[in-house]
Amino acid sequence: MTVQELDLAGITDSGLRADYIASSQLFRKIGRGRFLGRYMMHPAKRPYFDTFFSFVCYIDDLADDINLSVDVRARRLDEWQHTYLAIAKGEELKSDHPLSLSEQTDAALARALVHTLRTWDLPYLRVPEFVDGHRKALTTYEYANEEELDDFLETVTLLPAIWINQIFEPLSEDAEELCRHTITAFQLLDFIWDLREDLDLGRLYLPLDHLARFGLTRADLDRQIGSGYISDSLRELIQFEIDIARKHLDAGRSWPQTLHPTARIFMETDIQTHDSMFPEMIKDDYAFFKNPRRGIDFVSGRMIPRTAKAIARARKANQQATRAGYRIRPPYRGTGA
Repeated sequence: MTVQELDLAGITDSGLRADYIASSQLFRKIGRGRFLGRYMMHPAKRPYFDTFFSFVCYIDDLADDINLSVDVRARRLDEWQHTYLAIAKGEELKSDHPLSLSEQTDAALARALVHTLRTWDLPYLRVPEFVDGHRKALTTYEYANEEELDDFLETVTLLPAIWINQIFEPLSEDAEELCRHTITAFQLLDFIWDLREDLDLGRLYLPLDHLARFGLTRADLDRQIGSGYISDSLRELIQFEIDIARKHLDAGRSWPQTLHPTARIFMETDIQTHDSMFPEMIKDDYAFFKNPRRGIDFVSGRMIPRTAKAIARARKANQQATRAGYRIRPPYRGTGA
């Protein structure tokens, strides 16, 4: 993050600027290819973009760190939530020892996030719901049906999606519903793509009644995915899940057109990235599931040229918006965070 970006956002407090810089550095470290998305945003919006996506990635990583036990991961989520709520309520952080690096990271991210959410008039006291969703998922290893999975999607996937929709400055009342469809599609695609990885972690995000529809059990998936062989029934299940994800993506495909031009190109590129997953999973008779590989993102081989072009297009769009008088909303100036 640059001084100019903070200046354009109107963030002047030295301590808060340091928190935003720390959040951006964290995003660079853990955001993988998504970090490049910041360069598709207007410079004045980048501090908020970096902080929000850093928060989502950070909590995801705390929950998914396979090097830590479930108990330790739950404790780290509790610690971050405690820090966040103290800052959100304007309470002093008390400690009888110098803050560790992880505690410093927790506090800096929490302060920047509270400020981001309050700047955009978002329900900052609902953040614990997102953390609670991840905490519950730590000990949920499968979902009996779509209704159970929907509970996960509402808190872990769609709650932050609706917030980022507001930061993207929607121009239409339809934006939120389109956002829900798009982000649901993204999540369902990830569930399909990451089947082997999730099974190795002891998790399955495909509803069990979907498996039963095709005469399959969880043990069948565990045995076949990545084995070099998949049955006709598994092919049918995979296509069924892909069709559900595609239906959601098609329903939400016009979301970018309902957003301010300063956010539009990022979402168009993100949709293109997820669109590219469909043919990869079904080509050569679903060969992907015989030997799964890492996901597709902004820095995947085939996406790099598209990402570079998107950044160039976004630069022009953002310059045009500035010339037309675009100004980011004034930052929150209240007490506390």
